[in-house]
Amino acid sequence: MMKHVAKVTTQITNQWFVITILVNIIFLPIELLLHRRNNLVDLIQATGQVIQDYGLAGLGLMVLLLAAGWLILFLIIFFFVWLNQALAKRDYFHK
Repeated sequence: MMKHVAKVTTQITNQWFVITILVNIIFLPIELLLHRRNNLVDLIQATGQVIQDYGLAGLGLMVLLLAAGWLILFLIIFFFVWLNQALAKRDYFHK
């Protein structure tokens, strides 16, 4: 059961990151037209600045932060998927 929960959670977490990036790409032209800041553009600029200032250590830090964010999101989603399946086992009307 835990293996299935981990597999489902991994898929949901990866989908979350893909959807977030796609939404930022879709709304990029609109935000540029309205002269607003875009998080994706800011992230790319910040990544370039960190790599320029700190080299590979900065790149390693960015990858580490991305992995930590993914892990936190994974753990939150894992808890709710596990809770959903645990409650579904005890559901009287669940067939």
